Amino acid sequence: MIGYARASDLSLTADGARLSLATADALTPAGPVVRPSFFSGFVSRPDAVAAALLAVADVAATSYYDLSARRASLDPVVTASGDRLRFEAFSRCNGVYARFDLLSDGIDAGEVGYGTTNVDINPPLRHALASTQLADLLHLDVGEGGLAVATAEQTHLERPVDLPDRWIRGFAEVPTIAARMRLVAEVDRLPTMTFLASLRSGAPGPTVHYAPGPRGLQPSAVRRESDVRLAGTSRLSAARRVMRFAHRMRAYAHDSGASGWVVDVPGGRVTFIITAEPYRGFSGEGGLLHALGDVDDDGLSAVAACLAWQPVIDADAIARETSLTRRRVDGALAVFAVSGRVGFDLAEGAWFHRELPLDPSRVGGDHARLERARELVSSEQTVLTEGMCRVVADGAVHWVRESGGILHCTCRWHARYGHSRGPCAHELAARLLFASPTQDGRR
Repeated sequence: MIGYARASDLSLTADGARLSLATADALTPAGPVVRPSFFSGFVSRPDAVAAALLAVADVAATSYYDLSARRASLDPVVTASGDRLRFEAFSRCNGVYARFDLLSDGIDAGEVGYGTTNVDINPPLRHALASTQLADLLHLDVGEGGLAVATAEQTHLERPVDLPDRWIRGFAEVPTIAARMRLVAEVDRLPTMTFLASLRSGAPGPTVHYAPGPRGLQPSAVRRESDVRLAGTSRLSAARRVMRFAHRMRAYAHDSGASGWVVDVPGGRVTFIITAEPYRGFSGEGGLLHALGDVDDDGLSAVAACLAWQPVIDADAIARETSLTRRRVDGALAVFAVSGRVGFDLAEGAWFHRELPLDPSRVGGDHARLERARELVSSEQTVLTEGMCRVVADGAVHWVRESGGILHCTCRWHARYGHSRGPCAHELAARLLFASPTQDGRR
């Protein structure tokens, strides 16, 4: 359990409103810190910041598919990266990810520290946030002073929280899915507002393909590769919180059918990433496995030494600094995603560093498919034969071949899912074999 020492509150002071977000114990560059202070200062657009925080809180409080899903956690994870604050959360059904980035342009005064922890945005605080206006002078504390927003006359109690296992798996999957997304459309203020206002409610809502056009994104009757697929329109409904502040929106698509949406607001942006189907949660996507086989312990250690809570990780610079190939750097970053050490920013097109406030034993284990692949290699059930890999598993023979840099397997898993839910254990075994020193000498 993660506990808070005081209450988050939104209070009225002689200097204006004060939003105080209390933090749990955190991981920082100096190591574990009890009740750290990550930021204390003024924000340039109190109303937009309040709406963006509420959008993230809305997602955390909602189940868009399984309406019987029990409440897990409403407490966003906040990362301070020196020049910005990021607030992240998952929906109760684990199929929607939301993040609010408060950027340097949104900070009037104050310095941002470094580290990652949880903050509680409880129902009374949400009510207070909803009343925040443009004219309010808003002082934001993220740290020992609490998550503090001010209007009024209430102090709101923090609760101890526990980061759910599905969130942990989601934090591992989302960055690797986002890293493989492509930009489909970029629209300005009016088309953004029109699009968000058109989204049908009622969980999970219909699945609609949208095509970019001169008037923004429009429903497409003919499905094309240039479309973006929104699987359940209500799953983007939290974006309406920031609709009146939006001045640009970018839509991203993934080959699996997952989608990404970035809404720019004054001083920040809100990102939503949505699974390919309403019934699919991020915890079962398997996307991180595409890169997990391409790394070794030396590569992990070298890349880990370069992580310093960067808001934007320059993978090419790390490759030059460590003398590793870009593929090995990307593989190391995918491994770090498993333990929540990196995320991916669609707008920046880059990884960012964070450390989830977790017991390492909860994230230290390998993915079951990767563990199975290692067993297949170590037991010599995976061998190279005439340019293909022959894998014997569970009494059956599977063949893995490479075409255009992509591995294909003859097993039922690959026939059913292709690469939409990550590689099968046989493909991973082949990748491990291809990457071994005895095969190509590159390790």
